[in-house]
Amino acid sequence: MRQGKLNGCQVVRALRAAPWVVLLMVGVAIGSLSCTPEDSGSRLSADQFEALLEGLAVSWSTQDLERALDCFTKTATYMQPPDKQLYRGESELRVLFEGLSSGTTMRFHQIAFDGKSQRGFGEFTFGHVDSDVASHGVAVIEVTEGRISSWREYFESGPSSFLRFVARDGKNWEWTARQLLEAANEPTAPSE
Repeated sequence: MRQGKLNGCQVVRALRAAPWVVLLMVGVAIGSLSCTPEDSGSRLSADQFEALLEGLAVSWSTQDLERALDCFTKTATYMQPPDKQLYRGESELRVLFEGLSSGTTMRFHQIAFDGKSQRGFGEFTFGHVDSDVASHGVAVIEVTEGRISSWREYFESGPSSFLRFVARDGKNWEWTARQLLEAANEPTAPSE
């Protein structure tokens, strides 16, 4: 392994290849993973965007408040539309992030980024190690000068396991084609 700082992509690739590496790399990653690329004044590449999000996930999962705040611009907006959550600027983000307790976990499953518009998304699981329930969702993210300037999240609660959350079988689905067809064929009451 090369000496120096690890970027988020290196950590993620190692974890995906061999999960046992977590024990070996966590100490190194926590101490050296930064949310912003070394040249944060430039436009991000897809790899740098992935590193930014993975750095944020590590920061939230370890309750590293300052590192988490460093992932956002000083004037960033964090929201859950249409009217669930809204935080503006570093002081309000600090209040939000200070509420993260030990055992909080954040993991990204899919990340995509458009370098031209500096916009991307991350599909995530956010929860707590002691809970059987977690929030699974997507954050739509805009980046300015290497940091998150806008975070818009949409999520649903479900089982803490992401694989159980996205499983197709073994569930009682609220809506399927069958239910739609049955509803369309129900007799309607005569109108007066």
